[in-house]
Amino acid sequence: MEKEQRHRKPSDEMQRAAYEYNEKKYKYDAFISYRHVEPDQSIAKQVHQMIETFKPPKEFYEDGKKPTFRVFRDREELAARDLGASIEEALETSRYLIVICSKRTPLSDWCQKEIETFKSLHGDERIIPVLIEGEPDESFPQALKELKRGDNESLQDVLAADIRPDEILKADFSGYENLQNNNISKLKELTKESLKLLKIEKYRIMATILGCSFGDLKQRDKERKNKLILTVSSMAGAVFLIFGLFMANAYQKAELARQEAVQSNTGILMKTAKDFLREGDYIKAVLVAKEAMLPIKKDMKYYDTLKAEEFSIFNSTIYHSGASTLTNISTKNKFTYMAISEDEKYVAYGLDNNDTAIASVENGEVLKRFTGHTQQVKFVAFSKDGKYLASSSFDSTCIIYDIESGEVAAKLEIEGIPMLARFSEDNTKLYYVTLVNDDTCFYVYNTDTWQKQGGFVINGQVKYADIKRDGSEILIALEDNTEDQLTRRKMEDGSIIDIIPRIKGIALEQDEFDKPYIAASYSADGKNIILLTEGDIMKISLEDKTEIFKQDIYISPNDTRVLTESYNGEKIAVKAGTQVYILDGNSGEVVDEIYFPKVNMRYFAYNYDTNTVVGFGENGNYSIWKDKIIVENNLSYGGGVPIEFIYLKDGSKILANSHESQTIKIIDLKSRVLSEPIYARIIANSDNFSHMLLFDGSGFVLSDDDGKTSKKINPDEPTTYGIMSNPKYNRISNDGRYYAYIGMTKDNLSTAKPILKLYDVQNDINKQLVINNTSTAFVFSNDSKQILLLDSVEGLRIYDTESLELIKSYNNIKDESGVIKLLINSEILVINRFAGIASVYNLDTNEHIVDIPGEVVNIQKSDGGIKLRGIQNNTAFYWSDKDGLSKWEMDETCAETALSFNDVNLYNEDADILMMIRNNETDRKCYVVDFSTGRLNMTLSPSVKDYNVNGHISPEGRLIAIDQNYYVNFDKDSTKSQYYMASAVYKLLNEDEVNAEIEGIIAGRKLSQEEKVQIGIIAK
Repeated sequence: MEKEQRHRKPSDEMQRAAYEYNEKKYKYDAFISYRHVEPDQSIAKQVHQMIETFKPPKEFYEDGKKPTFRVFRDREELAARDLGASIEEALETSRYLIVICSKRTPLSDWCQKEIETFKSLHGDERIIPVLIEGEPDESFPQALKELKRGDNESLQDVLAADIRPDEILKADFSGYENLQNNNISKLKELTKESLKLLKIEKYRIMATILGCSFGDLKQRDKERKNKLILTVSSMAGAVFLIFGLFMANAYQKAELARQEAVQSNTGILMKTAKDFLREGDYIKAVLVAKEAMLPIKKDMKYYDTLKAEEFSIFNSTIYHSGASTLTNISTKNKFTYMAISEDEKYVAYGLDNNDTAIASVENGEVLKRFTGHTQQVKFVAFSKDGKYLASSSFDSTCIIYDIESGEVAAKLEIEGIPMLARFSEDNTKLYYVTLVNDDTCFYVYNTDTWQKQGGFVINGQVKYADIKRDGSEILIALEDNTEDQLTRRKMEDGSIIDIIPRIKGIALEQDEFDKPYIAASYSADGKNIILLTEGDIMKISLEDKTEIFKQDIYISPNDTRVLTESYNGEKIAVKAGTQVYILDGNSGEVVDEIYFPKVNMRYFAYNYDTNTVVGFGENGNYSIWKDKIIVENNLSYGGGVPIEFIYLKDGSKILANSHESQTIKIIDLKSRVLSEPIYARIIANSDNFSHMLLFDGSGFVLSDDDGKTSKKINPDEPTTYGIMSNPKYNRISNDGRYYAYIGMTKDNLSTAKPILKLYDVQNDINKQLVINNTSTAFVFSNDSKQILLLDSVEGLRIYDTESLELIKSYNNIKDESGVIKLLINSEILVINRFAGIASVYNLDTNEHIVDIPGEVVNIQKSDGGIKLRGIQNNTAFYWSDKDGLSKWEMDETCAETALSFNDVNLYNEDADILMMIRNNETDRKCYVVDFSTGRLNMTLSPSVKDYNVNGHISPEGRLIAIDQNYYVNFDKDSTKSQYYMASAVYKLLNEDEVNAEIEGIIAGRKLSQEEKVQIGIIAK
């Protein structure tokens, strides 16, 4: 029998309970007290909604009217020195107090004070504890623990509702506070499970409020629903018997209702897919979207809308810059390191509390899961032939799994904390290292018998160890700076082959001292050793101990994993503070010096074949350097700084392991749709997009083939003009002959005047025209023969482009700082004013036609009429002088980034695409939208913050370009700053091409049953 609180009435007193409920009125039926943390506040909100929408039994109706339940739920956590007057009044006028109890509730002085105040006003009987985490003795505030109870009653008997999911009841549950800080997706998952339990437990809460029993209330609600079903069924039966013809109509309505439910569920799953996009798990977003669309048919009402959402998710997955997180692999293990198979197809890692797993490097799908450990796994290692996986755990065992069968091939009992596990190149040996107290123990196992065949112990902790590729010896650097700090030893018994002498240094006091070694490793060919101290990197021959090279580089002793050598020994990458030096592996000469601005670099990864360095900063962001240029700057990693990296040999991906977020992220470094970037900034486009004005860091260039090639031009303006934050007042004529911009005369500051500068590219001639102010708006006519200027003083003036002679003026059309658009024959003029109004004029008749709220992005004239396309906030509109104004909403995602006066909106009529670039101070986004439907095709995130981002659409609408990266490097030799800029270029794919790319990305992966349950696609 279900437990009930002692103040609830038995079921046969429902009528009396209703009478007592209606006898005394309260302003609020319940006051909800809770901590303003997750999931407490989400659950409090749902309890609030549940009470106010609850349908009670008929006995509680008054004069035939259903009672209205009111709930008080404060929204801000205040200091608890005194309760505010409004809070005290709410407590006094509330019938019951509901307390949402988690492990963090007792820490809230505010919750404690609310309970104490309610008890003083109403006594102990009207408090309803709802448990969401922990046990009552650890989640109840002290005032709840002090509620009056009978002699045989415990805190459990005071509990009104229990909505703790099964996982929370496990002994190893880390707590909601830990999840809120480290695993938001898991927190959301458990919150959903609690809300599901609330659907049943709500009857306990409402039974207490109404003063009746849980069983009676639940039964009455069931009877009400059954009665409704029977009534509907009876009516349907009668209709079927009497009016068979209408049965088909009833079936049709039922089918429509079913379709509505299916489409609604698909919409919810699409939102879940978008959440995965925001978290950087693109593959899972695609899989959820595809799963959501399975029951959707083309004849359904919202098919087009849902298909557009799916298409948008696909595009977001395909269209990213040169680096983006492809998917996340959850390790649920904050100690594990990863290993990659020899063919780089699989990654192994410790999973959860005591398991080991193998996932696909291509798509992150978990392929194998191995059990057998009793504690968490730290190190894993593949055998070179891919037959075995060694898994070392804190339980002092190393389990050897047969990968194909999943069986345990051997279980080695090895005392200590695992520090290394590695197979020999010929697969005949397993090398293993543990730490026991302060001693480091080395083991060699035979892989045929799995018997120990060698080993030794080093008294003291080892700072660094490297096993030679042939397994014959090991290089060991000790923590202590002693004479034998660095030694070469035989792997089989640890006997010393050689003691590497320390390097002498000179202290500030001019005293000589021995520099400790920070790291040491064998060279790729095994013939040399590479040594690192705080101030030196050296390469020493093993054969004759001669110094091959020595380079002075300061290396922090606190840094780890500071050196990477290419597989062929040609290059060595060394981290020195926040810089990376690329050295010639033979001479030690520094061939590249890399510094990532805005990223306080903590770790790096280097790929020789692609000549690429990826630097990860302390803030979790990362930048990418390639061939002397930073091609991606300050990208967001998305939670948890990674501490381990595996860079694939082909340079296509990096696997980044974060202990903090307990995830392995697969970072895709090769965009499938990127064309060769434009190494320049986009300053301006001609109105027909046939020409681009670019600034490449040293000067201005003009391109007529979407940035593939360019021609240097020489306008009368210093280079610094090209790096100004806002290049808004720059124009290129459609024929590419003229470049116009606003500047100042070269007088002294007090007499300088604003001018329009006009550069004739064809004849290399600079002209200028004195204007009234620097806010003057201007535009070329579409035939490039005229230039129109608009200000608030003289109004609109039209000049001949070649001679700059005034042709015509309109004193009645005045404005400044607007953006002018013209019809192709210059008859129709549109001024997009800063006030958010588009004013339309006929220049032939000097007539003001209309003012339209918003910004016009396209003008057409056909069949004697005017047609305008434009946007207002997140609404697209179409206006014609015949049909008037029509509007439709664009995808809601486009509204997530705030608008600003510096935004850029570009429209291509042939492709019917709109490119909206948001340039607010805190966030930069580009939304590419199918204009006629409002469907979002893709979202791009340029990393440029130093100047306003601009874009470009190719004339035929098959390519787009956008400013992507910018950084400044000070050249010590020339003592000048060098500006590096890059714009990303994307191919626009049709629907079939998008689907083909998506299939290549997911590579056959499907959602597992466990994933479907976690997401909510299927029941547990």
